[in-house]
Amino acid sequence: MNRGDIIVFTGTSGAGRKTIARRVSGLLGLRPVVSATTRPPRNPERPDTDYHYVSAETFERWAGEGAFVQTAEIDRHRYGILKREMEEALGAGHGVSLVLNREGAEAVKRQYGDRVIRVFIYVDKITVRERLESKGVRFDVMESYLDHYADEVTYRKQCELVCENVDLERTVERIAGELSDEKRSNNR
Repeated sequence: MNRGDIIVFTGTSGAGRKTIARRVSGLLGLRPVVSATTRPPRNPERPDTDYHYVSAETFERWAGEGAFVQTAEIDRHRYGILKREMEEALGAGHGVSLVLNREGAEAVKRQYGDRVIRVFIYVDKITVRERLESKGVRFDVMESYLDHYADEVTYRKQCELVCENVDLERTVERIAGELSDEKRSNNR
C-alpha cells in the first residue's frame, strides 16, 4: 500500500469536514468509512451515510470484542471506526476517507503510519458560530463545538495538509489537487 491510501479529514468542528470529505472522496474515488456512534442523529444526518447509530450497549460489546480500529468519547458519546469496514475497503484496493477528531486521527496515524495523510480543515471561530447559526444548530451543540475549538485548532501543526475553508469550491479543488499530486509522486 502507498502513502495516501487512508485520508483522514480532521479539524475544527463546524469547518465543513464532512462536506469536503464527501466531495474530495467522490473526485478521487476514495471509499468513505463512517464512524459508529452512540449519540442520536441530528437533523439532517442520515443513518449509515453520516454515522452508524448504535446503542451504548452494542458499542461497548463491539469495543470489548476488538471490533474498532479506534474509539473516542466526545461529550459523553462514543465514536469508533469499525475494523471490518476499514479492512474491506483497503482489501478491495480502495483508498479510504475518514472524518475524525484529533484523537481518532492520531490513533489511525499510529496504527497505519505513512499510509495516512491527515487533512486539517479549519475556519475562524466567528465563522464557525455563523455557519452553525445559519444551519439552525441547537445552542447547546453550538456551544460544545465552540468549547472544543482552541484544542482542535492546535492540532493542525501535526497534520500533513492544512487548509482554511473560506470558499468550499476552492477548498475542495485545492485538497483534491494536492492529494492527487501526493499520490502521483508516491507511485513513481
